[in-house]
Amino acid sequence: MKKIGYMGIPLSNSEKAARVIANKRNIEAELIPLVSSEGVVKALLSGSVDYGVVAVRNMVAGPVLETEKAMKLGELRNIEEFSMPIHHCVFVRRKEARISAVASHVQALGQTYRNVSQLFPGADRLEVEDTALAAEMLSDGRLPEDTAVICGMAAGLHYGLVLLKENVEDDPDNWTDFALLESVKC
Repeated sequence: MKKIGYMGIPLSNSEKAARVIANKRNIEAELIPLVSSEGVVKALLSGSVDYGVVAVRNMVAGPVLETEKAMKLGELRNIEEFSMPIHHCVFVRRKEARISAVASHVQALGQTYRNVSQLFPGADRLEVEDTALAAEMLSDGRLPEDTAVICGMAAGLHYGLVLLKENVEDDPDNWTDFALLESVKC
């Protein structure tokens, strides 16, 4: 069985992308959450995973800068890129909470900027390493109760959060390109 490392944690968009590409290529794989693009690249270079899946660009928010930076750490081969639709939801701990901050991955914050600004005028933006991690952090109290998170539906529901709004991406046709990578030393 091959190991596929992906940026994010379980229930992230990158985990979904890793499942899609493994199925598409008929790879029997164990999916390994590595939180960041840097984590994926380091795992590939050390040989602890066979493949890596990272987000490379989004139609609204542009290039994924953390991936561009991580790709400079060593020689990797881009096996395949593929696009996947991305939909974001806003979740909170309590529906009555007055929201003063919105937390998520920088890409999700960029993909939802206009709609979130209308929902929560003046709210601070807090960058977290992953959308699903933001949901976990709100659920377990690492983020204050007056914070809303932007994440996928599955992550928000899994962590017992309250859904405020679905499909908050600024473009309803929002998509992200993901890359399947391997080390050139394979």
